Amino acid sequence: MLFALVAAAVLSFAPTGASVGAPVVATGTGLAAGTRYALVWHTGAAAWEVHDGKFFGIRAPDVTHVLATATSDADGRVRIPFDVPEDFGYIHDAELRPVDAPSTAARGGFTVIPRLSISPASGPRGTPISITMTGVGYRFYQAVWHLMYDRAQTGWLSAITTHGTARVTLRASGPVGMHTLQAIEGPGQAYLNEQQSPNYQPLIPTVLAASFRVVPGTPHLPGPAIAQSLPRAHTLVAADPPGPALVADYASGVVGSTVALNGRGFAAHAPVAIGWETVVGNRIAETGWDTQIRPLTTVTSDAGGGFTLRVRTPDDLGGTHRIVAQQSAPAAEAAVAYTLTPSAGDLAPERVHPGGEITVHVKGVGWTETGNIYTLVMDNAYFGYACGFNSQGDVTVRIRAPGEVGWHFVDLFPAIYNGKILGPGVPTSGSDVNGSYFLLPMLNVADHPGEHLPAFHLAVLVQ
Repeated sequence: MLFALVAAAVLSFAPTGASVGAPVVATGTGLAAGTRYALVWHTGAAAWEVHDGKFFGIRAPDVTHVLATATSDADGRVRIPFDVPEDFGYIHDAELRPVDAPSTAARGGFTVIPRLSISPASGPRGTPISITMTGVGYRFYQAVWHLMYDRAQTGWLSAITTHGTARVTLRASGPVGMHTLQAIEGPGQAYLNEQQSPNYQPLIPTVLAASFRVVPGTPHLPGPAIAQSLPRAHTLVAADPPGPALVADYASGVVGSTVALNGRGFAAHAPVAIGWETVVGNRIAETGWDTQIRPLTTVTSDAGGGFTLRVRTPDDLGGTHRIVAQQSAPAAEAAVAYTLTPSAGDLAPERVHPGGEITVHVKGVGWTETGNIYTLVMDNAYFGYACGFNSQGDVTVRIRAPGEVGWHFVDLFPAIYNGKILGPGVPTSGSDVNGSYFLLPMLNVADHPGEHLPAFHLAVLVQ
């Protein structure tokens, strides 16, 4: 008995890899004739894992969506043009599925190639350089790209919550002339011979580079540091619950900002103590830290059991706190959540001699593994980090000015202090991941895990 050989359906791409936005044609062969097929794209629903102030890496369950559909011809061939979606980089699985009977007819792989671009390409010192990198991955060896400015590391790029696209702003620094920016992959530090590693993928470039020309001209200087803090969030007022309640006009603010509090449902003409819940301690001592309520003020309720007052945001750790209203006789309590966000002062002094002392001052630094440090970058070179937990959110850094006369730029970026690296592609040996992600400037502040934190851009004139 003779059996006819039936060719398996095949899904291919031309080209086999490209950067976000590039045109691609998917071709399916060996399919059923006259059938409408969907091109189904697999990707990861990536997110940072942060629980109770602790960092645990990345989770990325598989998700799919349809890129396009088309109908096969009489020969069982289908042609589906599409543009590379804005997504995570590296290899993505794809499928052809009949629209009316969604089972897999053919599979293939397509590589989203990382790409780096900058704008503008020239300007005087201090010019904001907008850097965009697409195709950043989410697996262990793909999620971190280290950005270099000339001979120094500035920080790292990630795009877990920004779905593969990192957007960063640096300021032009250095003497008049050409300067090189380059992004190099590496989970902990820049991996300089990636092309010889077991993780190498031929379509993925090992170095992405761009050039910026510093030209003569008036420097672009940053605005006041206090204006670079996050905007205040307004409180969302829900339906009135029974019993005592406390409402604030703002849900966030920097140290010293005013908060209007309105209480109701308390006993009439009786004192109400207003307290601020905070965390006291550090991550070094064996005793760790405790939660405490510190008194802010006392107010007397009116005839209806309500009160209105204004308080200033305490000088304290950044992060989420509770403002608590307590009455002792009869016992009653209500609280409202409030987030203290970081603020920075201008460099002091703003003019200094070569080698002179410069003071950097930040308030509202947090206590979690993702919020308790800020990293300092000088002239696009990573300088070090400072922690604010033990000093209750107050960070004072004293460094020395460079020897070169002229304007110099100091940038403060949030970072991840410590944690565990879990998630897709993590090596089984814990020693392989020590130091990864940690203590390095996170340049794409929109992707910072846990808290939404600002970057601060400062300047000093050496003369």
